[in-house]
Amino acid sequence: MNFDFQSDSSTKYIQVYEYYKELITTGRLPEHTKIPSIRKCAQQLGLSRTTIETAYLCLAADGYIIARPQSGYYVTARETNKQKLQNTTISAATSHPKQPYNPILYNFTSNNVDADSFDFNLWRRYIKSTLRHDKRMLTYGESQGEYELRETLCSYVIKKRNAACRPENIVIGAGSQALLNILCPLIKDRRSVCFHDTPFAQGMVIFQDYGFEIKKEWETAGILYMTPSHMTSFGDTLPPEKRQPFLKKCQAQNQLIIEDDYNNEFRYFNRPTPCLQGLSGGKNVVYLSTFSKLLLPSIRLSFMILPDELLPFYEQKKALYNQTASKSEQLALCQFLRDGHLDSQIRKLKRLYTNKAKALSSLLEEAFGENAVVFMGESVFMVHIKLNCGLTSQELQKKAQENGILVFSCAPQAEPRKNSAEIGNTYSAHIALSCCEVPVTEFPEAVQRFKQAAGI
Repeated sequence: MNFDFQSDSSTKYIQVYEYYKELITTGRLPEHTKIPSIRKCAQQLGLSRTTIETAYLCLAADGYIIARPQSGYYVTARETNKQKLQNTTISAATSHPKQPYNPILYNFTSNNVDADSFDFNLWRRYIKSTLRHDKRMLTYGESQGEYELRETLCSYVIKKRNAACRPENIVIGAGSQALLNILCPLIKDRRSVCFHDTPFAQGMVIFQDYGFEIKKEWETAGILYMTPSHMTSFGDTLPPEKRQPFLKKCQAQNQLIIEDDYNNEFRYFNRPTPCLQGLSGGKNVVYLSTFSKLLLPSIRLSFMILPDELLPFYEQKKALYNQTASKSEQLALCQFLRDGHLDSQIRKLKRLYTNKAKALSSLLEEAFGENAVVFMGESVFMVHIKLNCGLTSQELQKKAQENGILVFSCAPQAEPRKNSAEIGNTYSAHIALSCCEVPVTEFPEAVQRFKQAAGI
């Protein structure tokens, strides 16, 4: 406490009174907070107990505090200055009423996973197993990631993604943003980046924070951020026959590629395509991937593969970086991979999301009939609908949100693929729906709400 007890402007008990009054009215002492006892306050301030008791009695008389028998003094539930300001704001808002708020009931844009997609009991056993290593849990994790996990990941991406790397090339972190924060200082001399496929806001902000210029034309950028396994809202991939020519062109222009391979395992019509990193022999490509989609979003385990030319720069700095990923989760994932559970998890997810997408497609076809064409995208969890409802994609997206549904609005130039046979109509709106989060049992009600939003 800070009092000017040498001042003659007021008596000491008034100074104590004013001090507590200010703390209470400004909200710095919240309601129901216990204040120091008379004896303790007197000791803290070096004043007599009579002075403190007089100040407390005045505060109580004015309703700022209340005495509770055999307990002490507590701040009463008074309207603070902050609350007054809020009430003033509310009053002003009610004089200019806004549109009523519509809660979101069905989120078809979510990256969350289905409740039935993950075996929590199995993962719990692996976590418990790692926690038995008492001594190892007493130390910080390796800044680059636990070596045995990097070794296991190396074998996995070589086998499954045709990557070219060693455990020394792999860096583990808690999500793509954490890894980009490590990568950006290593490539700062390239100065500009282009997000070649679809905008990635969380990635853009990291590059902007490091002073990179975001360019729209990829030919003029020093860095290309790509998702070759998910280039459009349909989940289209960069065809294998175009990958080698593309790599050669980037190498000729000295452009670094960041390959974000977050979604490659989920293919409906085709098998996973070998990654750009492997086709380049590990040169001039930084490979990023994550387990958030395969396991759980809350398990923030991602990794990147650095090309050999960037390793010396990373080695100089890696001791300064703290590991952001949980050590116990890294060790649990390592054993999870070694025991082959990831392959069975991927098969399980494909079955689950394919069945959900088919169920949603059937309901949409039944609801909209000849007014729409419904088809599944390359990603097993994405369903597309093109319909003639007199609304544009953006207008229908807004109407759906007002009706409690979040959906994706697709670009007008996007065209359906594969099993999406056109029936000769010109469709005004193109919407995509991710079936990940919403349970199948809620699909019928969600489709009916979406139909009402479309006005059909």
